[in-house]
Amino acid sequence: MSVAALETLLERRFHAATVHAKAAPPRGGWSTGITDVDRALGPIGVPHGRITELFGETSSGRTTIAYALLAACTARGDIGAYVDPDNALFAPAAGSAGIDLKRLIVVRPSEASSLRRAADALVRSGACAVTVLDGCSAEVLQPHHYARLAAQAEKNGTSLVVLSRGGCQSLASFASLRVHLRGLTPLWQAGSDGGVRLHGYRIALDVAKSKFGAPGKSASFDVHFPEVAGSWWVPACADAPAAITGSATDACRESSA
Repeated sequence: MSVAALETLLERRFHAATVHAKAAPPRGGWSTGITDVDRALGPIGVPHGRITELFGETSSGRTTIAYALLAACTARGDIGAYVDPDNALFAPAAGSAGIDLKRLIVVRPSEASSLRRAADALVRSGACAVTVLDGCSAEVLQPHHYARLAAQAEKNGTSLVVLSRGGCQSLASFASLRVHLRGLTPLWQAGSDGGVRLHGYRIALDVAKSKFGAPGKSASFDVHFPEVAGSWWVPACADAPAAITGSATDACRESSA
């Protein structure tokens, strides 16, 4: 068992105890390529050899961050993996996000046992620099699975990124970095005819836990739709949303908490 996994187990078992055995710092980390998000994550970013949890409700921006990490991974010439039990990965969108699909392994397990074996094999092999677990993965894995995955990730340097709704205590305990995606805010652009166009959306996030940086930081950034969306106009009416013109300034702020 790795030092990091042992530390987490002790923290879970003895909540009031101070754990003196500290894990070695990770061997670097991944940048998302989104300036203010990277600033909020700290100098390491998404750490190599550790578990990172991206949690939030459906359509909160989790996949956007995961795609950014896989894009960085494959752009460097490394192999990435995506465990996709719900068939949620859309290849054209992944390619548009910058992921080199020729360097991406996609596994679509049909049952819980297959998912657990796939996650274990991908992390244990050390062949994938970034492995993303999507869908129901967080709930399927038990504490002993997370302990084993944490140890193997640390040994092989794999960044294991788990997308969840945030209700899995075992995952929260073993994750070195936890990022809360707070949801999407639509961005509307005014048209010359008085209507509005859905221009994109804003993603907001908070760093809920970081073993290698200061938690509590927040960031937001805008994602704009391709120009083909320019035909999506909504006539002006009393119920139309207020138009938002221009691009919002990326905000990265430390919470007062």
